[in-house]
Amino acid sequence: MLSTTRPTPATGWADRRLLVPALVGWVWARVCVGLGFVVAHRLTPDPALAAREDFPLPRGLMSWDAFFYERILVAGYGGTPTDGVRFFPGYPFLARLLTPVFAGHADLALIVVANVTALLGAVVLARLALEVLGDGGGGGGGGGGGGSGSDGPDPAVGDSRDAVSVAARTAWIVAVIPAAIVFVWAYSEGLALVLTAGTLLALHRRAFAWAGALAAAACLVRPTGLLLLVPIVVELVRRRPRPLPAVAAVAGPLAGFAVALAVIQRTTGSWTSPFDAQQPIRGEFRFPLVRAAEAVWGLRFNTDTELVPYVVLWAVLLGVAVWKRQPLSWILFSAVTLLVACSSQTIDSIGRYGLLAVPLVVALAQWADRNWRTAIVGAVGSAGLVLTTVQALQGRIVP
Repeated sequence: MLSTTRPTPATGWADRRLLVPALVGWVWARVCVGLGFVVAHRLTPDPALAAREDFPLPRGLMSWDAFFYERILVAGYGGTPTDGVRFFPGYPFLARLLTPVFAGHADLALIVVANVTALLGAVVLARLALEVLGDGGGGGGGGGGGGSGSDGPDPAVGDSRDAVSVAARTAWIVAVIPAAIVFVWAYSEGLALVLTAGTLLALHRRAFAWAGALAAAACLVRPTGLLLLVPIVVELVRRRPRPLPAVAAVAGPLAGFAVALAVIQRTTGSWTSPFDAQQPIRGEFRFPLVRAAEAVWGLRFNTDTELVPYVVLWAVLLGVAVWKRQPLSWILFSAVTLLVACSSQTIDSIGRYGLLAVPLVVALAQWADRNWRTAIVGAVGSAGLVLTTVQALQGRIVP
């Protein structure tokens, strides 16, 4: 006989159903990246090439964007190359606070912060999936509105079997998407993952002041944190909270963005210097859908080949998000993020952009609801992590 009493769910952040898969995925991703290092070294037989400072291999986890974050941490924006001012201060400044813990080793502080926050971000994202999908916010056949019109969702409601399965898959899938090598490198994406997922979770819980604060921190870390205004505004329109929390939610990301620019302006003398430095790299503005189509068409001419999988993957997952009836705020956030990612001539970072459109990761976990689909995601993701690591260390792609 079935009990009419709903079983008490595992509470809070100590939920082993989320912690275990998040930790397994986190560890496995680093095994794959480590294997990529081994392969990259074996493919570089020339010792002179492997020792060159302008070659990514000898710098390893401190190569590519990590170099600029280290310079900002050690010397500030004044001691950073001109094109480094496009990187926002939140991540290196946080690592600077922790540098004494690591005996003054800035590189170690950056790597530890990136990796620890990546694990924490996976747990927060899984918790977000559990609560939203379990509360009828999509996926399991519930309404597409992301919650009812009651006084607020109970964080413990998200405990249905389907929601738990999706959340557990989300916890490890976010670590094995090939673009997730940035969670291992000294990059800001791990910290951005925590803050982005945290903002969406606060919105779901109707903690609008917290959502504004977390979005403000996200804007200090990456300029794309400003895109969190999209789900914030959508949820404010839907929920219609009291004026003060609503103002705090909207003002948060705007304030964080302004503070980040002010920090950079103090050194460079220009509020627009981050965008001035970014423009030569990203190129002229392009209509996003046309640029995405060009990338796919480029397969015929062997151009943009490394970008096509992400263009196709994120576009398909946006469709999955709609099909699974994710909350409207999630769908619009993902769509706007992809449009921004494809709005320039150079779209090398589309893998990272899509990764931080965290509802797309949840959509992949929703799609992988069969054993064979789960196996495909795990196998392709693992192989992709190894291959992406090798290509990044060989200087063929920008992670």
